[in-house]
Amino acid sequence: MMGSLSGRYAIVGVGTSRFGKLQGVSTMGFTLEAAKQAIEDAGLSRDQVDGVLVMMPAIMGEQHGWAARVAAYLGVEPTFSATMDLGGATACGSVQTAMAAIDAGYCHTVLCCFATQNWPQGVAMQLFGSEFQVPYGDVGAICLMAHIKRRQQYDYGYPDELYGQIAVTWRQHAQLNPEAQMRKPMSLDDYMRSRWVAEPLRLFDCCPNTDGGGACIVTSAERARDLAKPVVRILGAGQSHSSEIIHPRGAEQRSLGGTKAATMAFGMAGLTPSDLDVAQIYDAFTPRVVHDLVAYGICASEEVPEFVTRGNLTFAGRLPSNTAGGLLSEGHLSGFGHIREGVRQIRGECGDRQVADAQVCLVTGYGGAPHEAPPTVSYSALILAR
Repeated sequence: MMGSLSGRYAIVGVGTSRFGKLQGVSTMGFTLEAAKQAIEDAGLSRDQVDGVLVMMPAIMGEQHGWAARVAAYLGVEPTFSATMDLGGATACGSVQTAMAAIDAGYCHTVLCCFATQNWPQGVAMQLFGSEFQVPYGDVGAICLMAHIKRRQQYDYGYPDELYGQIAVTWRQHAQLNPEAQMRKPMSLDDYMRSRWVAEPLRLFDCCPNTDGGGACIVTSAERARDLAKPVVRILGAGQSHSSEIIHPRGAEQRSLGGTKAATMAFGMAGLTPSDLDVAQIYDAFTPRVVHDLVAYGICASEEVPEFVTRGNLTFAGRLPSNTAGGLLSEGHLSGFGHIREGVRQIRGECGDRQVADAQVCLVTGYGGAPHEAPPTVSYSALILAR
């Protein structure tokens, strides 16, 4: 079924709002700003959008009908709408959902979007968590990623310098991106001197807080040919959902989380990792990059240190990745920035950071509930192509 969708749908518009540490604009304001950018980038009017998928920002708490309110503010009356929550996997997952909805005939042009405001001024924050984790302060994504980095280092002996090289490479890429939130030059020594956040996780293993939003437009490849920008087809899409660190069914050997999403996406596209020209790897934390390099078949676990230190993730390497700086340096827009950058690379719009003749791009997403027992996570992936 999914294979029949390969190449039949396209991302025709991408956009972000202003982003960074910004007060004075609401979550809804950022969402509308990003959506407007994506609609204009597609060369569409809002009346031509009939599907709306919106990622629920975690800081908002329980907000029923969030997507419907976004549509109402945009002046859109969709025939298909949903509020989605796969955490950082939602950007890619919403594109996959949009393809299925269009194929089912529920709509023909879908806006996928998101925003957050980390300093909502007067809105009380809520914290949920397991009775096994909260008493020990083992709450949230930072603690989970510290566990994941520790396990990676325990299993494979990865040095801290490996993670530092990833952070430094993304920062170098961000310096070519005038919109990047973090552009200050950073060396490996700067990384090694950065303070512990949750040992063994250092400050520069972690992405910054980012206020802002992102969006993309999905429609049929046939319809995309009549629009202003070069067609970026969605050749493959996949997602998988699993536990992380704590496995309720026991410690039996299993494949890495995300492997099934990779198998589905590459299988649908009829491609392998060796066919990739560029990648946008979900990188809220450096251990996520190490994980995805293996889970998505780019290299084996024991090959990761050499693969990274030889510069394979740089513009001169085998697989230029996170070319705008990633979540670590461009800014954390829950993966929508990755989709925008992937589309721009395929279109050839990236200027000084353009990967020559980029025709196939992998975009990955990751999110979940790290402070519940057991921690559950979602993986999603897209393969974009000319």
